[in-house]
Amino acid sequence: MPRASLSIGLVLAALAGGCAANPSSAGDFEGEDKNVAELVEKLQAAGETGDAGEICDEVLAKELSDQIQESGSTCEQELDKALADSDDFDLEVEDVTVSGSTATAKVRGRVGDEDAVRDLGFVREGADWRVNKLE
Repeated sequence: MPRASLSIGLVLAALAGGCAANPSSAGDFEGEDKNVAELVEKLQAAGETGDAGEICDEVLAKELSDQIQESGSTCEQELDKALADSDDFDLEVEDVTVSGSTATAKVRGRVGDEDAVRDLGFVREGADWRVNKLE
């Protein structure tokens, strides 16, 4: 599996869970940290509604979407598959670190029956933040 597809699958697998959604965690942050946390909330909301198009167009970095396309599939097709295998999304941003045009957020979610904290990587595209990797 190409690295980009694997990254998307891991992001969605890391975020898939079986619990009710937490209250917003973006309110715990300010400035650019809050903007990053709000993007995680957008990812959660789009995952809950199964909106692969919104995730591809408004959440993922263009470079990541392009890498998926190079693998012979579209971003929406890959995300549709991953979202179909997921039930609910339960995300909580625990910490955000911004360094220039990149950022990392520690995000608590569920992997199977277990809580897991993953680092999501972000890159600035224009005035907006976009997810570019799962660390």
